[in-house]
Amino acid sequence: MTNHRGSEKDNLIFVLKHAFPEMEELLPLRFNLLNSIKFNQPVGRRMLAGTMGYTERVVRRECDILKDHNLIDYYSDGMRLTQKGFEVLEALTEVFYKINGINLLEEDLAKKLNIKKVIVGSVGIQDENVSLNEIGYEAAKYLHSLIDEKSIIGLTGGSSIEKVINGYKADWGPFRNNEIMVVPARGGLGNKNEYQANTLAERLANKLNAQYQMLYTQDNLSRATIEELKNEPNIKRILENIEQLDVLLFGIGRASVMANRRVLDAEEIEFILSKGAVAESFGYYFNKDGEIVYEISTIGINLDKFKRLNHVIAVAGGIDKTEAIIAISKLNPNLVLVTDEQTAKKIQEVL
Repeated sequence: MTNHRGSEKDNLIFVLKHAFPEMEELLPLRFNLLNSIKFNQPVGRRMLAGTMGYTERVVRRECDILKDHNLIDYYSDGMRLTQKGFEVLEALTEVFYKINGINLLEEDLAKKLNIKKVIVGSVGIQDENVSLNEIGYEAAKYLHSLIDEKSIIGLTGGSSIEKVINGYKADWGPFRNNEIMVVPARGGLGNKNEYQANTLAERLANKLNAQYQMLYTQDNLSRATIEELKNEPNIKRILENIEQLDVLLFGIGRASVMANRRVLDAEEIEFILSKGAVAESFGYYFNKDGEIVYEISTIGINLDKFKRLNHVIAVAGGIDKTEAIIAISKLNPNLVLVTDEQTAKKIQEVL
């Protein structure tokens, strides 16, 4: 007779849900608290209550319980996870992964989007900031799995990619005496220096003990200016490395948001959106079917190179990016998408 009881982990989940129904409320609460402390430590209870939307009384009560079980500790500058806390949080993440059927969701989305892999990087997390940090952490872990000591890694700028660089741990190596090169895959865009591709390339290179190059130019320039810049020795070297990329890490932008970020004039933005543009990457605007509807001159990676890459990681969270994610997923079947649970479910619903 075949045993249908499943693994010990599946049995544990069954017990938690049915024998201890009160845990359905407490588990998400404590899971969210541990995650928030992990990404904000050291953090005080008042700040934790404010960012998570719980009352201070609830946070105080639950944090005292977590401390009594040696999962967190109190310090003069705030709370921190203990080693046991990290281990329990990792185990809880697996529990939520199973309870919410995330493995099935990932498999279904990868099949429907016709891409290599989907990673849902924030499971059961209610705090939006913590959710974005968790997405970045999962993307960083996947990026690390692709790197060898001769990799050329390209990355774009943006807040999503900044979360990935924050999540990458320098002690994941070791990469010693390596020939890794990190390059910005496009020029500068927007005003925040911490989100610029140059800044993020340097930060990742430092964590990898690797070399890096800077692309000191704006992203959107006239075609004539770009052709002239391509003859500059430094830019020429970077473009040669971009052409040899092994791994690309990039964010997905909504067409309307990116058009405004590129400071296009109102008439041009209206024209782009009238063409049905829902997504933007590398200066190309795409409709929901992944077709190019508009193009602006940019410097950096081009669409032909993007389509030929074997290792492409897209990092995008937020249900407002659903259409953009679906559109970009049509460009390269080797794509690996890292997103959050709510966005993944929204994509599934749309498809």
